[in-house]
Amino acid sequence: MTRHRSYPRAAGAIVLVCAWMLALPAAAACAAGDAALAGRYAASATKAAPSLQLNADGSFRLRELPMPGMDVTGCWQRSDGTLVLVERMLDSEDGIKRALPPPLTEADLNKVRGDGIETLQQAVDAGLLPIGTWWAHRPRRAGEAVWVKVYEPRIGLAVGQAKAMLRLADGRVIEQTSKEGGDGEFEFAALPADAAVKAVGVRFPEQPDRPRWLNVDDATKLLYLIEFDANAIGASEGGAMTLTVQADRSLISDFPDATHFKRAP
Repeated sequence: MTRHRSYPRAAGAIVLVCAWMLALPAAAACAAGDAALAGRYAASATKAAPSLQLNADGSFRLRELPMPGMDVTGCWQRSDGTLVLVERMLDSEDGIKRALPPPLTEADLNKVRGDGIETLQQAVDAGLLPIGTWWAHRPRRAGEAVWVKVYEPRIGLAVGQAKAMLRLADGRVIEQTSKEGGDGEFEFAALPADAAVKAVGVRFPEQPDRPRWLNVDDATKLLYLIEFDANAIGASEGGAMTLTVQADRSLISDFPDATHFKRAP
């Protein structure tokens, strides 16, 4: 799969944001599926090990397909000789959402404590704990830059020539392009000392005249992590897969490479 790229070094930081994959929750409000097809399936004759779970309640989970590490959930329905999987969209506001990982705790520090590492700040500075998690919860002080990281959390789709925006408490909107060589990473370095961020926005290249905004209700942070849904913003088409039901109730996908799913014991 395409992983998130490494992030820029700034103010002595080793990594700006930790990369992680977020598996979507099971699809809700699906219509019941065909009980005869419900069960677990495994792909045959492939190097990887894609698997498909069809639940009787009409939800599904597809792992490792079309890319290793990918985990897709949604609803499925049978129509005569075909079965259609429709993935669940990212839970978002107009295609974007703010991600806020749990803050670092003493338990995290205890895992790396020692050799001069006695505080969370020291552990972060040494690269032993993720600086992205630290910055996402750290209030911005006068003179510090604010960072925005815009990323697609499931397969690492590049954000392209997007622009990020900050709306400040005084009503001003500041727009920034991505740093050179850092896809989806935006640095707002020349902010007033008392700047208070009230909303974070993204202008995607696929829909440049349709800015998307997320309100910010907490104190201004050093880093805002913004996930985007590739389908919702027009960067990716589809969101559905069709499989052909065979006589033995195995399934063959139309993409990729006619993957053959056989019922697992």
